[in-house]
Amino acid sequence: MIVIGKLFRSLRGHLRRISWGVVAAALAAHMAATWLLLAWAGEAKLLGWDSFVYYYVTTASTIGYGDLSPGSAAGRWVAALFVMPGAIALFASILAKTSASLINFWKRHQVGKMSYEDMQGHTVLIGWHGRESQRLVQLLLADTHTDDEGIVLVAEGLAENPLPEQIRFVALGSYADCEEYPRAGLERAARVIVHADNDDRTLAAVFAVMAHRPRAHIVAHFETAAVAQLVRSHYPHVECTRPLHVDVIARAAQDAGSSLVAGEWLGAGGPTQFSLQIPAAAATVQAGKLAAAFRAQQALWIGYRDGHSAAPVLNPPDHVEIAPGTLLYYLADARIDSARVPWASLAAQ
Repeated sequence: MIVIGKLFRSLRGHLRRISWGVVAAALAAHMAATWLLLAWAGEAKLLGWDSFVYYYVTTASTIGYGDLSPGSAAGRWVAALFVMPGAIALFASILAKTSASLINFWKRHQVGKMSYEDMQGHTVLIGWHGRESQRLVQLLLADTHTDDEGIVLVAEGLAENPLPEQIRFVALGSYADCEEYPRAGLERAARVIVHADNDDRTLAAVFAVMAHRPRAHIVAHFETAAVAQLVRSHYPHVECTRPLHVDVIARAAQDAGSSLVAGEWLGAGGPTQFSLQIPAAAATVQAGKLAAAFRAQQALWIGYRDGHSAAPVLNPPDHVEIAPGTLLYYLADARIDSARVPWASLAAQ
């Protein structure tokens, strides 16, 4: 009796919400009953498998080509009183269920309920600041080197995707919720940008992200130096950024136009700062030869950084030798492909 009761409750639940199983069962039952009634009416030309399915679908969809139709009075009564009302009602139910499923699928994307764990090489952006974040998204998408797999926004307190045509969205209840980050494809992301609306939330997000030990390059923005130093002390390879307003103001006051130069260096228009890693298979290169190679490609080499925790070395002397795997920084109108650099000819003597 307990099993029968459970089956009855399950069946009642399916009927109440008109599940796909109920619709499929009703369609199968109606098609079977239609075939039997047409056989009783002597409509032999409609009983073949291909003819019957064709007749049933054209009738249910109200297309009604008329090339196949009942020829007897009994067959026409069957079609009028049973086939047409039932088939059309079932077809409408299927269309309604399909539309509802598509709308629900779109809404889950819009409100951040979906999972993007199958993505690879993408950017995960944690935090949203309106126009500032929108500008950041545009800058990321403008560089074809970093937009191959798109951007996944992770944010708390956001009701829906602010840029549904450009980015994907994962909604969080809290930036400290470690369990939700894998939905953004964190494990195989190429880069992670953490920029919440205050340092406490940014700090919580950084520690939650690092709990998954991602292989991505991680950038976190903080307003205060103390919090940034706390993150560096635990995770030296996390690149922490801070507002440069005071530094830029002082430099602009002492050297007119410095703020404009700094803006151009990091802006999307004209010569922009890029980075390039010396291939691990290359030989140790000499700074002077490297600078000449970049000039030959209409680029200006700025400096290099050896290791995650090391400070950048700017404008090094020509005799300095730079090891494979080092990250190089340069200014150019467009990103330079590593294959275009003659690494073999730049080897230190």
